[in-house]
Amino acid sequence: MNYSIHTVELRKEFRNHIEFNQMLGYIYKLAKGRYKVYRKDNDWFIEMFKGKGIRVVMRETKISGYIIFIISLNDLLGTEDKLSLIDPNHLQNALTIADEILSVLGAEYSVNSLELSRVDYCINVDVGSSENVSAYIKLLYLSDMKKGYKIIGLDNEAFDSSKGFTARNQNYGMEISFYDKQKQLEQRKYENSETAAGILRIELRLTRPKSVLEHTPGCSDNKQRIEYCIRFSRQEILSIVRQLVPDGDYYTMKNARKIITKSVTNKKLRERMIAMLRLARKYSSIRLAKKEMFKEYPKMKHEYFNMMMEEFERVGVNLVVLGKAMGCSNMVSLYSYL
Repeated sequence: MNYSIHTVELRKEFRNHIEFNQMLGYIYKLAKGRYKVYRKDNDWFIEMFKGKGIRVVMRETKISGYIIFIISLNDLLGTEDKLSLIDPNHLQNALTIADEILSVLGAEYSVNSLELSRVDYCINVDVGSSENVSAYIKLLYLSDMKKGYKIIGLDNEAFDSSKGFTARNQNYGMEISFYDKQKQLEQRKYENSETAAGILRIELRLTRPKSVLEHTPGCSDNKQRIEYCIRFSRQEILSIVRQLVPDGDYYTMKNARKIITKSVTNKKLRERMIAMLRLARKYSSIRLAKKEMFKEYPKMKHEYFNMMMEEFERVGVNLVVLGKAMGCSNMVSLYSYL
């Protein structure tokens, strides 16, 4: 298991549509007989670096537009393993290769000259089997703890929470995804996708330049920022996961109640914990259960609620309970793998 980063995005913003169209014209000129350029809505997809680890997109806006470089760091090094994340020891080599590839567009298109607009932190979590991956994803989906994070794609008929999902916090320019890495590789028709069996991939994305700057204090250029992100990838991922996913093993409602009854001596606290379990199951959301909890117990203070949540962690019981469809009576906390 390793914490690292997978993808970074660099971009250049044009001052107006004239500059944007000039660059687009230059791209088409370079493309003749060499590579494909095609348009979809307001995006132009440019295959000038296809197979080299850099995807190029030009995006038109109402005011001007951008040229965007989406860089897969391991692909720059020619790594064929689609499961592995970049080794920190190889980062500088990858960034040097990126500079060499981008240099065809001019000196202003080096890694440090462009704007760092996105970073993807990643971890591969080996939970033992494909069945376990699906089970954990379902349980993570039911946690729904943090206000401000919205599941994206719910209106899509093909949405399947057992394969994975992404929660987005628009205000902070941040997304987090939990998904089955093997199923992703199978969908993309990669060979040897079976090597990812049992791997739950967690990705945390900083999706705005401002977010990247806020999460890389003390860095003076993009190469330093990318290196900083690798160094603190574990800390950054865990900080968000802990806001969204409660610690504690997963039990059926019956067994969770038994443990709380046996382990919590304070009658008032015990009753409220069992009530919280009931509400979390009813609303399939810890966040919504909390709102209902304060309606049922209007005199309860937030400090007491927080203490109650700590007690759940102390006794090792997760607020999300196992339903009959899960086909098991116990699953260990995700944090036992992290």
